[in-house]
Amino acid sequence: MPQPSDEGPSLHASPVYLAGPAASTPALRPLLDAGFRREADAKGNVHLTSLGGHQHVDYMPNGLTHALWQISGQSPDRYTPPTWQATFTTGTPPEVVAAITTALTQKASPWPGGRRPRADDVLRPLADAGWRRRENEWEIEFTSPDRLATVLCDTTPGHPLDPEYEPWLISGGRTLGYGYEWYAAFTTHTPPHLVTVTAARLADPAPVPRTDTAVLHAEATLHEAAGRSTTPANSPRASAALRRTSTTAPARGTGSQPSPEPIQAAASRPGLRR
Repeated sequence: MPQPSDEGPSLHASPVYLAGPAASTPALRPLLDAGFRREADAKGNVHLTSLGGHQHVDYMPNGLTHALWQISGQSPDRYTPPTWQATFTTGTPPEVVAAITTALTQKASPWPGGRRPRADDVLRPLADAGWRRRENEWEIEFTSPDRLATVLCDTTPGHPLDPEYEPWLISGGRTLGYGYEWYAAFTTHTPPHLVTVTAARLADPAPVPRTDTAVLHAEATLHEAAGRSTTPANSPRASAALRRTSTTAPARGTGSQPSPEPIQAAASRPGLRR
């Protein structure tokens, strides 16, 4: 997969779930500004811990798996299993992760008093944005209007008793067949408002900055950024695309890496009936 660039953006792309990877700054900045302690290992991975030591964020561009981000909470140290965990694979747009990292620095929750909301309450931003809802005896599914992203909530009885189970699964950037370019999963006891802010970011139509169209999904829409060059570095194909007010990004080359596998616990569920 092409590496994201740190150069200034010359274009914007939407929707965010098709924008592809980019520099990690949008996701890390809220944590650093809030005083999270930062450590880097010998491989170049970054580990951040909240001042109270109960929240941990691991950014692992040089990790051994497809998990690029792991965010966990309510554990007193890194050696105690966390109460909850959110995982994002390689290819996840950093703006999606930033929705959670920003929320971690804030105390407000849309469900005060400890009441655990229904899945439809948690995913309300998707319904409000016109995502299609389907339900069966196993799960609730929301699909984006372009059918290129989905959010699933497993409603099978009994799973809330398993703290390591991942009832929430997000898939973004659908490819040929049934694969997706990136996935995210949230364990049972993940605070519901963190799932909600992630859903709200997926539903937000606002374009995000990119420097290279090679990282975009083929169906992403390009928007020329005011005051910037219309030809991003490493992407001469974008010149023709940006002659129009907005268009779809050119498809990626055939030499890119295969899409990451979905997180196994979530991927093993029975599928929706069609």
